[in-house]
Amino acid sequence: MANVFDYPKEQLAELIAETSAELLAAESAKDAVPVIKKALEKYTIFDLQRIGGNIRREVEVLPEPYRSRYRPYSQDLLTQYHAFLADVRCGKAATGAILDRKLWNEFWGRAEESSFSEEVSKNAPEAGLGNPAGKFFYRLVYGYAMLIAGLPGHPVGMPFPGGWKVLEENGEILCPIRDKEKDLPQALCNYCPAIQDERCL
Repeated sequence: MANVFDYPKEQLAELIAETSAELLAAESAKDAVPVIKKALEKYTIFDLQRIGGNIRREVEVLPEPYRSRYRPYSQDLLTQYHAFLADVRCGKAATGAILDRKLWNEFWGRAEESSFSEEVSKNAPEAGLGNPAGKFFYRLVYGYAMLIAGLPGHPVGMPFPGGWKVLEENGEILCPIRDKEKDLPQALCNYCPAIQDERCL
């Protein structure tokens, strides 16, 4: 089984296009979950090690004390990946309606373009970003987490430079950077169910 990070550009583009087309055609989470699972299972242990290594390297160049505060949240991408696969195996993955069909269509309609885009959000976790295979992995994991399970793209408690963090108040997730990526349509923040923490503007 070939590593997805080693796919030629044409093969990776085909995987992204086929997966996105199937997800755009999905009528519910029950239809979408097996498609996401099938695509994620193409990533080998070596792909996952590369993603994890990239995350660790990005964390280590951050200045203290922010590095120590951020480190516990830095592996959220892989945590969400393992949680998704565990939920699928146990039959606990979401099966209901897709939360917002318009956002869903935009999200998967942009998957190929954003995976191969040179532009990278300055607020995105650096999980192999700069490599289309890493970007697509990120999109697969958070496509489920944000648009099906209703989870925020950044976990509650995650700190940002300046002292702000993602908070949960009165049943709402408040994010300090939720609305700061409007100029980058491919930025995943634009699809997050969190709302902008107005105190951070």
